[in-house]
Amino acid sequence: MDPAEDSKGFSDKVAADGKGPIPFPLLSDPQHKVIHAYGLQDPRYLKQRREGIPYPTAYVIDKTGRVAWTRIDRNHRVRPSNDEIRAALDPLR
Repeated sequence: MDPAEDSKGFSDKVAADGKGPIPFPLLSDPQHKVIHAYGLQDPRYLKQRREGIPYPTAYVIDKTGRVAWTRIDRNHRVRPSNDEIRAALDPLR
């Protein structure tokens, strides 16, 4: 999974849509602990140089730590749009 610096770049990219910055941290998991804990390891990358590649997954977690929204895609080219993520965040405000 991407290092923290890459997550910061992603956060900046989302903020560039003109609707404001992301006011919370994004997860960085370079040792793959979360990938394994949630069963997100993409088996196509096992035992390869890039092992530790998860299925593309987005979670919205509320202030109590409850997972309020999840999206797991098996295709790395399919990701939720900014609007979809913002729609999942809106009820938590």
